[in-house]
Amino acid sequence: MGRNAVTDGDDKWQTTMTQDENQTAADRAGIEIVSMPAELDLVTSDGVVEQGCAAIARSARLLLLDLTGLSFCDARGLGAFVRIANHADAAGCRFGLIAPRPRVEKVLRISGLNTRIPVFATTDDALVLLTATASV
Repeated sequence: MGRNAVTDGDDKWQTTMTQDENQTAADRAGIEIVSMPAELDLVTSDGVVEQGCAAIARSARLLLLDLTGLSFCDARGLGAFVRIANHADAAGCRFGLIAPRPRVEKVLRISGLNTRIPVFATTDDALVLLTATASV
């Protein structure tokens, strides 16, 4: 398996992401984790939105964007997060960001986007909170 490959004992979710590729990994439980490019800007933001919306269209109940490899995010990148979040809300899909680097986390905080979209330190943190609140 690739970087960040994780599987729980029940085989409920799995990611198979490599550093050089943006891949989406679907699971049987409707959880999708999308890996981000190294830079999220004018050049890459539309592709990220397409990936996020495609995951939602596949009936994902939970969509997480893995920001582990993301080192730069400008206003277009923030806009991509908002567009995906709006699409997720309209579809009844939970949405969150995981593992931002300090520089990206600072941009999310300064922009206030961290109050609109949940941000988690780890995938496990996101799964625990977002899957627990989904069943309440």
